[in-house]
Amino acid sequence: MVATLPSIVADYLPWWVAGAIVALGLLVYGLRDVLRFSLRRAWAISSVCFAESIRRRVWLIVLVAIPAVVVVSQLQHPVDEQDAIRQTTKFCLFTAGLVVTITAIILACTNLPKEIENRVIFTIVTKPTTRLEIVLGKVMGFARVSLAILLVMGLFTYGYLRVREVLLRGWLITRLDNNMVDPLTRPTYEHYRQAGLLASRVYEQADDMQVYSRLPGVGDERHFMFGSGEGMFLVPFGVERERLFPENSEQPVPTALMIFAGFEESDYAKDPEQEKARQANPTTLPWLIQNPDATAEQVKVDFGSRKRLKKMAPEVSVEILDINMNTLVEPRYINEGQPLTLPDRTGQQPAIAPLSPEGVAQLARSPLFYVQVIGNSPQHEYFAASLPILLNINGQRMGPLGDPRPAAAGGERRHALPSFRTRMSRSGQQLRGGTRQVPIAVYKFRDAQATAVKDKIPFEMRLEIERGGEASTEDQPTQVEVSVLDHTPGAKPSQPFMVYPETNRTAYFDLPASLVSSKDFDVFIRCLTPGHYLSVQSRSLQMVTADEGFAFNLFKSLLILWLLAVLVVTVSVFCSTFLSWPIAIVLTVLILLGHWGVNQLGDALAPGIGNLVATDFGFRSPETAKTVSTTVEALSKLLNTVSMVLPDISRFSALEDIERGVAVPMVRIRDSLAVLALFGLPMLVLSYVFLRNKEVAP
Repeated sequence: MVATLPSIVADYLPWWVAGAIVALGLLVYGLRDVLRFSLRRAWAISSVCFAESIRRRVWLIVLVAIPAVVVVSQLQHPVDEQDAIRQTTKFCLFTAGLVVTITAIILACTNLPKEIENRVIFTIVTKPTTRLEIVLGKVMGFARVSLAILLVMGLFTYGYLRVREVLLRGWLITRLDNNMVDPLTRPTYEHYRQAGLLASRVYEQADDMQVYSRLPGVGDERHFMFGSGEGMFLVPFGVERERLFPENSEQPVPTALMIFAGFEESDYAKDPEQEKARQANPTTLPWLIQNPDATAEQVKVDFGSRKRLKKMAPEVSVEILDINMNTLVEPRYINEGQPLTLPDRTGQQPAIAPLSPEGVAQLARSPLFYVQVIGNSPQHEYFAASLPILLNINGQRMGPLGDPRPAAAGGERRHALPSFRTRMSRSGQQLRGGTRQVPIAVYKFRDAQATAVKDKIPFEMRLEIERGGEASTEDQPTQVEVSVLDHTPGAKPSQPFMVYPETNRTAYFDLPASLVSSKDFDVFIRCLTPGHYLSVQSRSLQMVTADEGFAFNLFKSLLILWLLAVLVVTVSVFCSTFLSWPIAIVLTVLILLGHWGVNQLGDALAPGIGNLVATDFGFRSPETAKTVSTTVEALSKLLNTVSMVLPDISRFSALEDIERGVAVPMVRIRDSLAVLALFGLPMLVLSYVFLRNKEVAP
């Protein structure tokens, strides 16, 4: 039904519904009260609510919260001084948000029911006040209480953080002056000394992050990945179930994957130094298999002439994943569980991977999925061009989804580029370290405005480092090579710069501004320390573009918390107009957390979950399986529909950015205002309508 509406209505349907509720409630149902509305009377009612809250000693909760924050912040175990400030900031703002939310719910949910129970409302409604002024006055009054609490907590937060910064920074300077810091961490501490600990910076994020086995050239369509299961690429697809299962048919149509990938022979898996040493110093066979009567000369082996490894065919494995990167189709249903041998070195001829009927049935459970291709043989490096995978459905070829990234120079792309990855670790993609050819993380900055400070562009890097293998030593520093490729004609990668990061600590470094002359450039990262593994994400590398005052950043965070408090007050007043206060509190919490709870379920409510549940329970009867599947699908759609009419409190994100030292973007305030207007105004109008129809006085 939504699809039949005009695009201007379908695209902004929630706003049209909210506008209709406000218009019908105020202009049609309550026009007379709107014409009689007096802001002075509404403000007087809000003043009564504010004064009553003060008489109920609401401010005592602030006196309890402040000592709790001080005690908790002193018991923390930070990594360094910067981490101590950031943890303290998180404690302060989390406590402020928790205090103001709980206070707003309790005050707003209990006020109106208790006034009706105590018959105080009789005095109010007999005065020349309208129900609209009563509702709006109570919302304004409790919003003023929330504002007062946030002002007190904000002043405490700013003062306490300033005191902690002075003390921690003084201790840090003393250690630097007395050479009491490790040489590897000295650059980080010197940065703290110059920039301070209360940072509020504006960052430019990379538009894309890929992991290749070779440095790509400007405009090069071929991108390489390692074999031996270390390299892989993904391509997104979207297919409706109706295309896989014709109408009134339980048998799927023939479906297959067409993989267009090429390969080149590579010796990256061999260590040239070890090979040279083996040729110069041939070793003897293990003593268990030697002839007891043989001499040492008779049992020597010539490694130079011995065949090293059995030659493997250029094979790849194919996986089909859901939107959460979990297995969607079991591997045994893809090409009968066997790897694919690439028929063409150039990637012009496709390798066909047919899906069994069971595999097509599993594929139909999710309309969106990823096809992942993994290189198998260690003697090869694999590459894929712009369109490496097609889906053949009953003889019709289907390309991947559209590319969400910026179009390349020369025109638009019809399909998504393959996303190159490497093995996953617990916190990102794993970059193997070594002195030879190793994986390269390519951070692609597009239309990025670099801001130079003293002819240098500041960057920040935060990685998790794992150590393992025979070549690893615990005390060996991790050496990371960083280089830049500017997207200008004839440009080449810059000379590498060395960075020595520590695990889960931000490393600060500068690159010469002369290396970046355009808005499009790539930053290459690779690990040079054998036995060390970097866990990288798209946000592991950031470019600093500006600095912002901490006080202003704190103000923006508190403003977002106050907008959340206004929404909480509005929902609480709405529930209290037709429910008793205990039930109103419960309903308010459900309304506020409903959308967030559905989002946490993730793919458990995705289309096709009914078939998955029926399959997991192993129902053999088709009728029973269909009944269970239909019921689960109906419940899933019901929860998704209900969540659409509930406010999304995740838009009121006030802690994450300021905790990481990032300037809170204005878009977060805009999103918070949008949620408040979209859900707060209709609930305010509905509160007025319910209260007007409610008998509160004779």
